[in-house]
Amino acid sequence: MLKGILGLAILAAACTAAPAFAQPDAASEIIALERKALDGWAEGNPDPLLAACDAGVTYFHVMTLQRLDGLASVKALVEPFRGQSLYDSYEMSEPKVQVVGDAAVLSYILVQRRGSTSSRWNGTQVYQKKDGRWRVIHTHWSQTAPAPGAPPAAR
Repeated sequence: MLKGILGLAILAAACTAAPAFAQPDAASEIIALERKALDGWAEGNPDPLLAACDAGVTYFHVMTLQRLDGLASVKALVEPFRGQSLYDSYEMSEPKVQVVGDAAVLSYILVQRRGSTSSRWNGTQVYQKKDGRWRVIHTHWSQTAPAPGAPPAAR
């Protein structure tokens, strides 16, 4: 019985000592960086995305057959889209930032709208704080099914 109580006390202390959920300043900063990259794509400008990436970033996207390794590979993927707006508007739905030490995971659903159509993407960005700045060290994008009840134009 005493071992059980002691175990619960240790578990409670561990959970309160290092929460894995959003720290307000980090979460706000990370979401702002992500919005800046998304705003850039609305104007056909990949520079904010590239500026947020670490040199050793890894990147998964539906357009690639394998993982991309390094900033140069990500730049080669996005450069052909420079000058092309990827959407008229977007929404970051259900963003969640989980912070553990100098690492953070941002996950959200990106809803892109272009004319009367929309698409939905699951996005995950892993950030690491380096030299006082949050840098993207891993990205994963996957397209999702249309939202339940979405009109045919959204499909």
